[in-house]
Amino acid sequence: MSNFETTTDIVRDTAIVKVKGYLSGLSGERLESEIARLVGDGNRSIVINFRETDMVNSVGVSILVGIIEKVRDVGGELSFSDLTPVNEEVFRLMGLHRHVRFRPRQEAVAEGEGGGGEGGGKAEENR
Repeated sequence: MSNFETTTDIVRDTAIVKVKGYLSGLSGERLESEIARLVGDGNRSIVINFRETDMVNSVGVSILVGIIEKVRDVGGELSFSDLTPVNEEVFRLMGLHRHVRFRPRQEAVAEGEGGGGEGGGKAEENR
């Protein structure tokens, strides 16, 4: 899907990656490459903002699992923010909430808040 975009900002030592469009195979690979670049540059706190992502298919979910592993392997923390109700439900059904923090809104990072949500990005801290 050629209408997929990512934009990245660094706020308070946290990389915020905004994704726009349908997250599937090719677009997911582009997101994965961006996260790999951020990790390679030394970023250890990453938020993926899904505000403008209406749908994530099964291939997109599998790519997100790979991203979770990549960030975890370097001792980083990954959060998802601004999830649509459908995406949050899919992510919960797939168990992703056990491995990443769900933040209700990405702006909480810029304001220095924890952002609410659940979990700390570690399986043992989530139910």
